[in-house]
Amino acid sequence: MRPRSIRARLVISYILLVSLCLVLVATFVTWRLQHQYMTTYGSVVLTQSRIIGRMLEQYAAEGERDPARLERLAQEFRWRADMTIAVRPVAAVPAEGAPPELTAAWRGEATQVVRDDAATGQQRVFAAAPVTAGGRPIAVAHLSVPTGWVWVQLRRMLPQLALALLIGLVVAWLVGGRLARTLVEPIDELTRVAARMSAGDLTRSVRPRGPDEIGRLGEIFNQMADRLHATITTLTAEQTKLAAVMAAMVDGVIATDRSGRVILANRAATELLGGGPGAPGRDGIEWPRLRAVLNDAAAYGRVTAEELPPAETANRLVEVHCAPLPGDGGRPVGAVAVLRDVTELRRLERARRELTANVSHELRTPLTSIKGFAETLLAGAMRDERTCRHFLEIIDQEANRLVKLVDDLLDLSRLESKRLGLELGQVRVGDVVAEAVTKMRQLAGGRALELRPAPGDVTVLADRDRLAQVMTNLLDNAIKFTPDGGRIAVGWRTLNGEVEVTVADNGPGISPADLPHIFERFYKADRARAATAGGTGLGLAITKHIVEAHGGRIRVASAPGEGTTFAFTLPRDAD
Repeated sequence: MRPRSIRARLVISYILLVSLCLVLVATFVTWRLQHQYMTTYGSVVLTQSRIIGRMLEQYAAEGERDPARLERLAQEFRWRADMTIAVRPVAAVPAEGAPPELTAAWRGEATQVVRDDAATGQQRVFAAAPVTAGGRPIAVAHLSVPTGWVWVQLRRMLPQLALALLIGLVVAWLVGGRLARTLVEPIDELTRVAARMSAGDLTRSVRPRGPDEIGRLGEIFNQMADRLHATITTLTAEQTKLAAVMAAMVDGVIATDRSGRVILANRAATELLGGGPGAPGRDGIEWPRLRAVLNDAAAYGRVTAEELPPAETANRLVEVHCAPLPGDGGRPVGAVAVLRDVTELRRLERARRELTANVSHELRTPLTSIKGFAETLLAGAMRDERTCRHFLEIIDQEANRLVKLVDDLLDLSRLESKRLGLELGQVRVGDVVAEAVTKMRQLAGGRALELRPAPGDVTVLADRDRLAQVMTNLLDNAIKFTPDGGRIAVGWRTLNGEVEVTVADNGPGISPADLPHIFERFYKADRARAATAGGTGLGLAITKHIVEAHGGRIRVASAPGEGTTFAFTLPRDAD
């Protein structure tokens, strides 16, 4: 398990470092000794091979050249039982595949190598020296001894190396412990003083410890404690003043310190931020842009005013006015922000702009048409009775369209402002649906308009005229967007204490992009799918408001190429 104490970690790290150094030194020393021993051992064997070669040269000079006799003479120089001495005639040394020492000796060079014995697989030191006669080699004195003696000598040194390693570890533990104690004691004192400060006691200080890094750290810590005490005293006085002001404000007010921690927040700000994120004592604010604005004001003294992104304010529009919170000497010690929810204000402004733009657009087309045909008539077309009548009929249609647009706008205005009074009464749903189908059938043209009545007599508490207006709008919409030869089915049923009326067609359907906006004012789907032109774009919006005014709901289901189904529900009248 990893030690938690800094002292333990320092001691263990120091011991590990010293141990690693000692192991590396011991390894290097052992390697160097082994290399030195092996070099010395090889030199001894090589020297002995040269001596044997010189001795054999003397015998060869006296006429003794029998290899067997020479080898028996060479055996007299064996000084180890595991040593091998052989005298190999030059003619017996193969030209290729011979050991390197024999090849060199055949060329007249005495040499030694350390290699594995091909016969036993044992590592040995091989040495070979030439035996010359008449200036040319006649034989080779070939010696070999195992290298085990080197390792025997090294093993004798292992206890001394282990003892040195143990002594080094003990010294490292003693020195590391003292060094760790020297470093950790000031840190322990800093920790104790910081704990007292966190509990509210700002009068404690750290003892001076000299001019080193730890001593300077203690001095800086004491300076920080003094400044913190003064800052908290100032902030407490300012907070008392601000609390009285903020309590009476309708707008949200929130204040943070330089670290972004909330130090003040009135009730309006807490409610606007969702309760938790803006509560005093919290570490920060969850809205990224608001946090950034407050941090800029606290760090750089910037005064800003902007509207926060709806993506981080739960789709609400919030204006923030932020300014630095001054401290001693005018340096910002935090920031204060005033939050204002302008969602409804922006919605009303947007609705007013959209209404103005849409009404202007809808009025321009019929007015342009009326003006154009009127100018044509004044220019002389009225002399042609047939053309004049045709133009007047068009002018009449456009005027009727203007009248319908104004009536729809007035109805929609009354519905949205809740000023439309409903004349509620017992209404038979089947009668209203049947009458609407009968009235709209003559406008259906080549489209089949089917009525699918439900069994029984279903009644609802509703305004009959407004309910008929809903059916007319839905049927008119279905006829416009259903091509000739299409089918429109109208039916109703009771479902979970409600009455559901459906108008379904098999027209081209509505694209998924249009579905969320189908009940908006002046919104018109792709006109290329419509069987006929016309419409103000207000019918479905009026329909939705009428249904909701009765306590019902309306929905639409559609897919391109599969037709469209509008369905609305009304509370069923209790029997």
